[in-house]
Amino acid sequence: MSSKSFNVASKNRRKRISTVIQAVILLLLVVTLIRIVWITDRYEPSDASKYTNTKGFVALSYFGVARNESSKYVGRDTLRQQLTLLREQGFETISQDQVTNFLENGDALPEKALFLSFEDGRNDSSIFAQPVLEALNYRATMFTYADKMESSDTKFLKPRDLKPMIRSGYWELGSNGYQLTYINTFNDQGELLGVIPENDVPDKTDIEYYNHYLMDYLRDEYLISTESKQEMENRITKDYANMKTIYESSFGFVPKSYAIMHANSLYNNMNEYVEEVNDKNIRDTFGIHFNRDQTAYNDNESDIYNLTRVQAIPSWSVNHLLMKLQQDSPYDISFFEGDATLSARFKTTNAVLEAGKESLIVTTYPGKEGVVTLQDEIPTDSTLTTRMTGAVMGEQSISLQDSSTGKTYVLALAKNILSLYEDELGEKKKIKQVMLSPIDWDGKDFSFNKATQYTYEDTQAGSRIVEGEYPRTLPNDRQLKLHLDAEELSVWIDGKQMLSVPSDIKDTFYVKLGGQSLQSNTGFQKDEGTIYDSTFEGLRIEQSDQVIYDTAPTRSERIIGQLKTRWDRTVDYFIETF
Repeated sequence: MSSKSFNVASKNRRKRISTVIQAVILLLLVVTLIRIVWITDRYEPSDASKYTNTKGFVALSYFGVARNESSKYVGRDTLRQQLTLLREQGFETISQDQVTNFLENGDALPEKALFLSFEDGRNDSSIFAQPVLEALNYRATMFTYADKMESSDTKFLKPRDLKPMIRSGYWELGSNGYQLTYINTFNDQGELLGVIPENDVPDKTDIEYYNHYLMDYLRDEYLISTESKQEMENRITKDYANMKTIYESSFGFVPKSYAIMHANSLYNNMNEYVEEVNDKNIRDTFGIHFNRDQTAYNDNESDIYNLTRVQAIPSWSVNHLLMKLQQDSPYDISFFEGDATLSARFKTTNAVLEAGKESLIVTTYPGKEGVVTLQDEIPTDSTLTTRMTGAVMGEQSISLQDSSTGKTYVLALAKNILSLYEDELGEKKKIKQVMLSPIDWDGKDFSFNKATQYTYEDTQAGSRIVEGEYPRTLPNDRQLKLHLDAEELSVWIDGKQMLSVPSDIKDTFYVKLGGQSLQSNTGFQKDEGTIYDSTFEGLRIEQSDQVIYDTAPTRSERIIGQLKTRWDRTVDYFIETF
């Protein structure tokens, strides 16, 4: 009897403990969801009387934010890291009114002024950006499409979502226009697809050429105009009028700031009559226009209707973004070194290094070949392993330099080709070259300059995807193993031996990790600049049982990472479900 009583009591105690734990987890979930979904704080403007900057500001835009990285959207953790580092370096966000007052009246701005924005008016962007804005006391503009205000598409914010965002002060309303609709659309067979709203496109890889609804005349299969000048003007003006009607009925005002889709076309060799009607409607409707997206900096002489912003690419490392801002602006920028102890073991040349427990990211200076050198002398008969995950359309390299003679073996991976060079006294000679196994990818990975001016001959030339070219954001995923002894250098890729050559390094050597951007052989892909992230994951160097360098996470770090992943997935489930 006493044994049964003891078992019942024990079970009841376990139930109570389990109930308490479940209640705590549920409470944490509720608090987390409230912080993510509902705005509970208010933006606090800084003291404008202390502003002294009369030179300019940078503009930074995110196409979208998701819970994890993708080829199209920045992950929430990356967004938090990037904006936190900007905040720590003194960047303060500015409002739309501050931009107009600066450019029209000469009003001063914060020393490092940042106009922050998010495109497309997506729900997930607001959900994942909101906690970051609150933590940093940052303000951003949410660019939206007017026609989404009345649609049933739940991916996009509605007036009921945007109004409390605006009241919080963290957000201002901007516009990408009335609609995202494609015209003069052709597939890779040269067939005219006509006018297609974005949601009606079955597969964007089927589109080889298109233009935006506001960017040209409507044309036939020979690209001959099917409408008169007056009809074109009426169509485009009606698009702006429809946009104004929706904003005024939904909010009582039209946003001050505009970012036309697609950037860089207006005032850039487009049809003069199409340009005229757009320019008139933009100036009659808006106070600010971000027309370009290739550089970040706007100075005090900038045209308020032809401003520029840089769009953060999801594949960029945090140092890549910082390097781009340094390239475009006069601001002094400090870079993120990651683990200071690991970073201190390397010497950098034309590059900055983010050293982490799991990866090393070598970010090059613009247009330069960047290199980081491990300061340890590595004895021969050593093995190096790493996973190379930099972009395929760039060059990643690992160099082994004789610490006595300076003779160097350079192993380079570029455009899916593995090459081995010998460099002695600055004279570089190719020893061997191997084409690696094909990389899996599809047309969705390509980001073409599709919204451009093009000819009938262009549309009939077929697909612009050419052999030997890859999407610029497509990463390598190659497991590399090197072994160097006093006689031979051997190289394995993904477990298969690819190279074996005689070696002249007899004693010790230095390891150098490098990279550089490569230009595409065609001009069809969007230009992502001359900065390159050369990424090496899980670098390990060892001789027999002696570990010389190792960035693999410890068991406890892996467990913590797994717990964080499970927690994030639980929160994501509740966000998506409820």
